[in-house]
Amino acid sequence: MTQKRVYKRIDDLVEVEFVSNTSGTTTIIRTKTRDISAGGIKVYLNHPLPKAQRMQLSITLPHTKDIIKAEAEAVRSDLIGVVGDSGEEKLFETRFKFAKTSPEVKNVITRYVFECRRKAHDVKVKS
Repeated sequence: MTQKRVYKRIDDLVEVEFVSNTSGTTTIIRTKTRDISAGGIKVYLNHPLPKAQRMQLSITLPHTKDIIKAEAEAVRSDLIGVVGDSGEEKLFETRFKFAKTSPEVKNVITRYVFECRRKAHDVKVKS
């Protein structure tokens, strides 16, 4: 079986803000990533996004002063469950790939991912 992923990813909660301008309407979505790599991110949203929808995003990497700004494209948005007492609030796992990202931004994210993986490994070794 061939590996499709080019970039290492980590499960991490990182604040992200999406901004979309469609038909003169600006939509802002604030959430946290579920995983992140230099190739894209996964988030949970309460509504689906159409495949190929492009949004501007801003990611604030914890413990750094780095704020990543990039354009992302929705790859898929799958219903994964319902939440809340009424069972009417839906939860969608939405995956984005970075559409327009500079090599510098990819390097910042890659360094962050590897630093997090190193710290996780150090914790396991010490336990």
